[in-house]
Amino acid sequence: MSVSENSTITMLKEITTTFRCDYISLLDVDTFMVGTYGHRPLICTIDVDGNEGEIQHKLLPDKTYKLGKSACAYIPSPETILFTDNDKHTVYMCDIKSGEGRVITNDTIRAPRGMCASSNGCVFVCSVNSDSIVQLSLRGDVLMTHDVGMYGPYAISVSTDGSRLVVSNGTHGQRKIKLFNIVY
Repeated sequence: MSVSENSTITMLKEITTTFRCDYISLLDVDTFMVGTYGHRPLICTIDVDGNEGEIQHKLLPDKTYKLGKSACAYIPSPETILFTDNDKHTVYMCDIKSGEGRVITNDTIRAPRGMCASSNGCVFVCSVNSDSIVQLSLRGDVLMTHDVGMYGPYAISVSTDGSRLVVSNGTHGQRKIKLFNIVY
């Protein structure tokens, strides 16, 4: 897809996959990391030519997930995969370069879902059942919990300059998108 100056979106290519996709992140200019559901492995790669691969890490659970029960994201520096297990209230941080990783559980992380990372290394995780955003360090330390004033935050993104955070939910009757300024 390309976007012109007047915001016209043009499809460049359509790629067929053998897996069902839930989340997608850019690994590099030609390759995507895809969180799957109802499929093993949990995380696949696909490039613009349709070549599929998989990402394995010793910390990732050995099971399949239903739609909405896990999520993943990629942090380019330090080449880290974030993966959530909604039912186990757990966030996995997997360094794909070193093979190291951390399993993060905390009373503030309840049914984690969407996540993202800022350019300064803060990780933000939607904690659906506690109606908050949990802020983590790249080492996996819980730094803060932020009440976002919405029921069931589900998806999150941070601006490229790290100054704004957008959070959405998908709750019937209470669908909201909220924009926040980030002050470090």
